[in-house]
Amino acid sequence: MTQRNNPNSAQRLKRLNTRQRKKMRVGEFCELGFHVIATFKEGLGADVQDALLDGWLTAVDAADVSFGGHFDGASRLEGVVFPVGGVKITDDLRASLVNWLDARAEIDSVEAGELIDLWHTA
Repeated sequence: MTQRNNPNSAQRLKRLNTRQRKKMRVGEFCELGFHVIATFKEGLGADVQDALLDGWLTAVDAADVSFGGHFDGASRLEGVVFPVGGVKITDDLRASLVNWLDARAEIDSVEAGELIDLWHTA
């Protein structure tokens, strides 16, 4: 069994200069994001679904992050929230976006993963 090296180990980061850490997206340049799945309530019309999706993308844009994923056209929105530019995704930002989805009457359930390193996740 092969063990995977931790790209953010203190020993490894110590031998890399700032330029290398930035290029490899490790240390202070690590980019965190999270996976989210939202299930819509049954029987929602296409106009209600569109309004909800537009609202979600507006909330994500307002947080200065981005969302990549898909909507199955019926009841499931799934994807990853990831940073854009110099913005860092924190636990507080994650919680506020998940709470936005949770607070919507059109949403039946929300599953959100923990913050993960988007570049070095197995």
